[in-house]
Amino acid sequence: MPAAATSGASLRPWPTVLLLALCALLYLPGLRSLPVVDRDEARFAQATRQMIESGDYITVRFQDEPRHKKPVGVHWAQAVAVRSLASLAAENDIWPYRLPSVLGAALAVWLLYFFLRSVAGEGAALLAAALLASSLLLSVEARLATTDALLLACVIAAQGALMRRLLATGQHPLAWSLVFWAAQALGVLIKGPIAPLISILTLAAMRLSGLRIAPLRLLHAWIGLPLALLIILPWVIAVSRATGGSFFVDALAGDLFPKLVSGQESHGFPPGYYLLLVTLTFWPGSLLAGFAVRSAWREKTEPLTRFMLAWLVPAWVVFELVPTKLPHYVLPLYPALAALTAVQAVRWAALPMDPQQPSRRSLLIGWALWSLVTLALAAVIIALPAALDGRLESWSLVAAGGSLLCATIGVAAVRRLDAAPAALGLLALCAALLVGPTMMFVLPRTDALWPTRSITRLIEDRGLSGDQSWAAVGDHEPSLVFALGTPTRLLGPARAAEALSSGQVQGVIIDSAKREAFDARALQLDLQIESLGAVRGVLISKGRWIDLQVLRRAGDQ
Repeated sequence: MPAAATSGASLRPWPTVLLLALCALLYLPGLRSLPVVDRDEARFAQATRQMIESGDYITVRFQDEPRHKKPVGVHWAQAVAVRSLASLAAENDIWPYRLPSVLGAALAVWLLYFFLRSVAGEGAALLAAALLASSLLLSVEARLATTDALLLACVIAAQGALMRRLLATGQHPLAWSLVFWAAQALGVLIKGPIAPLISILTLAAMRLSGLRIAPLRLLHAWIGLPLALLIILPWVIAVSRATGGSFFVDALAGDLFPKLVSGQESHGFPPGYYLLLVTLTFWPGSLLAGFAVRSAWREKTEPLTRFMLAWLVPAWVVFELVPTKLPHYVLPLYPALAALTAVQAVRWAALPMDPQQPSRRSLLIGWALWSLVTLALAAVIIALPAALDGRLESWSLVAAGGSLLCATIGVAAVRRLDAAPAALGLLALCAALLVGPTMMFVLPRTDALWPTRSITRLIEDRGLSGDQSWAAVGDHEPSLVFALGTPTRLLGPARAAEALSSGQVQGVIIDSAKREAFDARALQLDLQIESLGAVRGVLISKGRWIDLQVLRRAGDQ
């Protein structure tokens, strides 16, 4: 255990204030201005809206279709936020749905600091929390109305309590066991088996490393497991009765198992995918993360290092082996990566002549690769508005300047490892210079990225935003349903022409590629059509351009 551990020290307020300020700088810009993102965010938000509209807080639905993929926890959190802020937000505002993710991300950052400070010392704990907070992946997930930021908070709470039981067994053992089981239960309600899987793999790795433990006795399972069941079972029973048991059949057979055997929904990648992406997704902490893990492996018998490696390595291998891969799947492992990086950086600074420090040459090579990613981020931020909208966004230059500053600080960190903790902390702060302007100005102002927003603006400009529903043909993105309302109908071209002819919908939003089939059916129905305008944009979920037209019956007002 590091000599600077502070197990008996009181919790001082200033680190919490610093971390909350950092989270505010990183996560709040763009919370309101960034349009709803396809597809997962829009699906989660729309399902929550339908819960509020229907008063059914047990089953999860997207329009008329059951959404038996994830448990209900995140929808409950979003519903509380939306109902609490109903007087401050418009009906189609996405930001209230995002608040649980923002709070979950900030809580995760603070929990990492809280649990680490007793075993790693104040400085290492604060640095680890800052590296987690500033990681690009968490900066993105904190702004999305999905499960991952809340899940991260649950995982850190569970793993932190487990760490306390393993490394400080004399301090409030029953209390930490109850925290462990409660966090596991909340994690299950948010994203199924992920939180328990990580803890099981951690315990298994600790046993294989030679630590003699009896997990169920260590964690007071006789009282903790009933507590977890008390939290989970009411919803399990209710949803089983409401769906006739189909929720769990569909969740397992239709969502979980297919991900384990093949690349679901074109998200299949070979092993090594997450390792290849980590320089980007854990940026800026990835500057020294690889060197830190390698150094930590040489010291794997040290209790804290052994625990963090047990948290990180087995689960990482499992995620690499699972065929279906998305960047955010490994986010629950980043607290361990941040802790290892921070602890090793503090150790390097304290022992500048340590022979186990990385060589100067390897550090400079690592910095060069990291800087390429850093400069590529700047290039993309500048090029995106130019390529999609044909204009230069001034805020892109601010973000690019932030990336250049990070690259400069990075070289200082690798040239003098005794200054690595300060440099990494400064990198975490400077990351806000890149993330903030990008999320608040660059992305929201790039109109081509948001065809749904352009469509809704066109409809509002024509004075057609009313209670009557719309039909969408070709563009079946969930953001369109969220923007235009639950009654929006996702139809084929012929069926859309029939719905417009019969007055079931007030207009049709149609992909130009589907227009010929629509016109053929309209001709059969003797339906006269007028165009209200057209929009060209990029479908983010598919990575392709789409041309949309807004149509209605000729003569309608």
